[in-house]
Parts: sequence; C-alpha cells; structure tokens
Amino acid sequence: MKISVLTITARDHTGFESLVRSLQKAIPQLQAEGCELELVWVHRNPGDKQALYMEAMSQIEGIDFTFIDDKPVHDGPCPAGARNAGVRACTGDWIVSIDDLTVFQDHALLYHLSFARMGVDACVGTFDVQKDDGSVVPCFEVDSRMKDHRCSDGQWAANHFYGMHMAFTKDAWSKVGGFDELFDGVYGQEDCDFGQRLWRAGCSIIWTDKAKVLCYRGVKHNSTHDYLFTNPNAVPTAYVAGVPKWRNDALIQWNKIIGKVVANRRDLNE
Repeated sequence: MKISVLTITARDHTGFESLVRSLQKAIPQLQAEGCELELVWVHRNPGDKQALYMEAMSQIEGIDFTFIDDKPVHDGPCPAGARNAGVRACTGDWIVSIDDLTVFQDHALLYHLSFARMGVDACVGTFDVQKDDGSVVPCFEVDSRMKDHRCSDGQWAANHFYGMHMAFTKDAWSKVGGFDELFDGVYGQEDCDFGQRLWRAGCSIIWTDKAKVLCYRGVKHNSTHDYLFTNPNAVPTAYVAGVPKWRNDALIQWNKIIGKVVANRRDLNE
C-alpha cells in the first residue's frame, strides 16, 4: 500500500517545510502498517524553489518526492490543470490532496490508510485553522459542514467536496476524466464539481471528521485569485437567466443540469 500526498501552489510562502515535518512524524506509523509515502508537489512559478526542495527531500528517508513545474495555459488561477498534472505523477493507491500552507494533524494519514483499505473511492475531510498568533480555531467553528444536520457519506459528501482536504483513488479520478479544466482561468468550484461527478459516476464517497488537517489562514495566506487578477474587470463572468455570475458558479450549475460525468482535459484532447 502506498499513499500519495498531493499539493498545488502558486505562492511564494508555501508552507512546504511544515508539511514535510508533519509527514515525517507519520512515517513510522505508516511503515508499521506496511504503507509507503509519497509527496507530489506542483508549483506555479517556482523560481529557485525546485532545486532547493529537491535537494532537501533527497536527504529525507521514507518519502518519495516529485516536483512539477506547473505551466498553466491561462493568466488566472488554474487549479484543475495543476491537480491533474499532480495526479498523473502520483504512484500511490490512495491520493490525499491538500492545500498549500497546510499540514497533517496526528494520525490523519493513518485514518486515510484505513479508508483506502476499506475500498472506498473517495473521501472528504475537515480542517482546523491556525492564526498568526499560533492559536488554533477548531473545525466546528470554521467548517460550516460540521454543523450541517444532513452531514453524511454519499451524496452529501459529494456535494461538499472541498479541495483543502480530499482523497480519492487514481481509478476514480480516471473514471471521471480527472478535474474539469474548463474551470481554469478563474479560481474555484473545480473541487466541488469533481466530487459531484464522482457521485454521478457511481463512486463511493465518505465524509470524515477524524482525519484532520491544519490550515494556516494568516497574513501570508493571500488570495491566489486576487494575486493573479489585479484588475477586477478581467475576471471572467457568465450570465444565468440574465444575471451576471462568477463564471465558475455558472459552470458548476450547468454541469449539474446536464449531468456531466467526464471532464474536459487538455491532455485528453491533444
């Protein structure tokens, strides 16, 4: 058994070192269960970080490491294409995709190992938030899903599939064609759309509040969307029933209406 951890980023401050330290803590636990560990890092405009990260990871035992220099096709955010590039490089049985500036909390990867061994196709998990002063805001205060009385596995989990902490098999990713790259160019909704298409394809999806990550949300957590779109007028929009909407909000609604299952992906169309 092998777990692949996948992170995409376009930031200068990425939280790479903190993530690796959290992975190192998990290595003995995973090895005791006969599980290998891999980190796939996808970085847009990495500068000199590729050489630095590669050198650092060459000295760490127990974590296979792949660095991908992301080459997006749009000026705006392109998380779907970045995630697809990362998944293609993953060699694990179970892929855990998290945001940058995020670390795994104790035993989180052991829980993920148990989910993989259950044979489910996908999982979505919760998160705590760390502030600049080091204080931690627990998930039941920051994750609205924790207070939803409908919270459950299956369709509810598919409709609340958030990219800061999600997991899936490569077979499930392939079944729906991966993340839909029509969402690229504008930030958001490609993760929720992915979960909904997994459900339409008949995949099993579970929700967990046991496997948790810790997301940093201080001053260094600048909005990727705002960083790449300095001109608000350049943000793509669409009209739904005559009302202007953020383009990706309209796109996910349209995909739901038509029952879309298989994604649009550049490498599938080349």
